[in-house]
Amino acid sequence: MHTFSKTKKVRIMSKADWHYPRTVFAEKVYSLLANGPIQGVSIFGPRRTGKTRFLTHDLAPLAEDNGHRVVYASLWQTLKSPLSILLYEFDRALRAGSFIDRVKSIASDIAPNFTIKSPDGTAEMEIDLSKFNGKASKEHLLLLDQYCERLASDSKPAFLLFDEFQEIEKTDDSATVIAALRTSLDKRADNLVAVFTGSSQAGLRQVFSARQAPFFRFATPIDLPEMDDKFAEHQLKALHSVSKVKVEMKKALDIFHRLNRNPLFFQRWLMKVAIYPDLSEDLSIDAVQADLATEFGFYKLWLELNPNQRIVARLLAMRIDKIYGNSGSQFIEDLTKSKPPTKSALQAAIARLSRLGILDKWEGEWRIGDPLFESWIKDRPTSEF
Repeated sequence: MHTFSKTKKVRIMSKADWHYPRTVFAEKVYSLLANGPIQGVSIFGPRRTGKTRFLTHDLAPLAEDNGHRVVYASLWQTLKSPLSILLYEFDRALRAGSFIDRVKSIASDIAPNFTIKSPDGTAEMEIDLSKFNGKASKEHLLLLDQYCERLASDSKPAFLLFDEFQEIEKTDDSATVIAALRTSLDKRADNLVAVFTGSSQAGLRQVFSARQAPFFRFATPIDLPEMDDKFAEHQLKALHSVSKVKVEMKKALDIFHRLNRNPLFFQRWLMKVAIYPDLSEDLSIDAVQADLATEFGFYKLWLELNPNQRIVARLLAMRIDKIYGNSGSQFIEDLTKSKPPTKSALQAAIARLSRLGILDKWEGEWRIGDPLFESWIKDRPTSEF
């Protein structure tokens, strides 16, 4: 049960008060790039586990406070071309204003048409995103290189932060843009450093491990650390500062671990508790899961899957070993009360789930790429299989 504090006075907080700084990890990454012999790192972390917040609220401010110019570009939604996003963000970084100010304006600032300064800073030019279709022009690739030249610094290397970098390969003419970016970075190895994050381990490895890939062995791979108990403690203190609802620390930590230490799920659970303090633990968790499923389109995606694809999704969500062997067959029989599909049918289902972006390969094994979707799949009733 949750108890109430009648004497607690509510104070006004900002959204920043809820941010849990990953200070140690930020300092580690910063030191590797600013003081070490490497030029790039790639950071893998499952979806919705805080990679973007780490880049924009931990690493970027740390680098900026130490005198480095910082560029942040998300490749998750690349519009018609990743090149347009790169030029847009490189230009913004060369204008006045702090990094945090630029991050705050991203949502409202970008438009199909925008004006950037010429690489020499003497004039302005209009960029029309609708023209960034098909093969990148030599003119725009030259712009990319010239922007890298202006960002480069002999004393304090500029930090280039590329979020969800594996998505760049899914766009038209990606090879040309990737090769141009790699060339620009190689030319300025001491003046530009880069961080590449990704929620697909297989996607990042394809970019940096394939021998024919332009970024082959460019970045040192690092995994984003999981949130520890201090995250839950930090969130609980933030809740107690703005709400009369008081959740005991031990109970909060139990729930945090029950939710697989997922930061988004735990934050949403705290908000649900604040609004409905009399809701039981199970019902509050179910309510949050339903909210997230609606927000991220899990129901719609689930309806698009055929029975075999749902079965495979459940197998992988439950981390069943040897899905083509006896353990997999027994699990399917217990789940469906019928004979398991053939191996070829299961392989076809995996191929389809992979194309939909539901599956990813972690350490060579198939996994559900989104931890929240994985948790949701585990709780589907047997009637849906």
